[in-house]
Amino acid sequence: MRPHVECIQESDLCWHDAELPRGQGKGVKQRNLSYDEEDGSASLRVMFDKAWSRPAGYHHADLEWYIVQGKIRIGDRYLVKGGYWRAPAGLAIPKIEVAAGTEVLMFREYGDWGFSVSRKNRAKFISRGGNTASRAQGELSIVDSHRMEWMPNAYEGDTQRFLKLKLLYHDPSSPEDNNSGFVSMLAWAPPGWSDNRLVHHPVFEEAYSLDGHLVYNFGTLDVGTYFFRPAMVKHGHFVAGEERGWAGFFRLDGSLINWITTNERVIVEGNAVNYDPKTQGPLMAGIPVRSRTTGDWDLDGQ
Repeated sequence: MRPHVECIQESDLCWHDAELPRGQGKGVKQRNLSYDEEDGSASLRVMFDKAWSRPAGYHHADLEWYIVQGKIRIGDRYLVKGGYWRAPAGLAIPKIEVAAGTEVLMFREYGDWGFSVSRKNRAKFISRGGNTASRAQGELSIVDSHRMEWMPNAYEGDTQRFLKLKLLYHDPSSPEDNNSGFVSMLAWAPPGWSDNRLVHHPVFEEAYSLDGHLVYNFGTLDVGTYFFRPAMVKHGHFVAGEERGWAGFFRLDGSLINWITTNERVIVEGNAVNYDPKTQGPLMAGIPVRSRTTGDWDLDGQ
């Protein structure tokens, strides 16, 4: 499974050679935001220092790209900053070309970076590789987010300044799939937006901060900050910056249901048996992975 990560700053992470087999071109590197060693699922920031291309074929895992900056061509479509595409495992996609200087967020589910060159579908409109929970037929999704309108999410936080969304992808699901289709979207919290609830969900959440500033109980989301939060982890309260608000790329592995806790409190107490609590400090089970840029944990709630 993926580790619980809260407030990792991407710039603190090491660059690695990109895992993009069958590609033509050099100078491609990646930062691993989150990685599941058991099934290959991963979330990464990828930089193309030089032009890169790959012929038509199919991935061995479900794959998503979101363009942070730069330009790509996929088949006869050009995408620039804000562009998004997704392909299910086993579905042939056209040739892709990436301009030098392009930066993307990449996400894959239930598989490694395997890629097979082919001009034909391994199986015509197969289910999504047997990977995602949905049983729906697979297809290539291509979206230009700049052509989309922000949709107010009327059930989240401040009733005067709604959290707003752009739905990039929603994997169709059904009751027999346990409503567990993946969701990818852009989220924008307007300046001053807040949500004072403590919530948890039956699905994972992950986000990469694209713009602005958002403060909550696990830390602060500035540009380049990332989190991966497994299901059932309680979190909140959120406050967006007064100047620009906050915007980020957001993913879920199912329908978002808010389970709300009120009158919440965290108590960490006990008797030190074989250590000095003044020098060795309090520890709390379940503290997630954290970036050094974020700083020390505030266990006293100050």
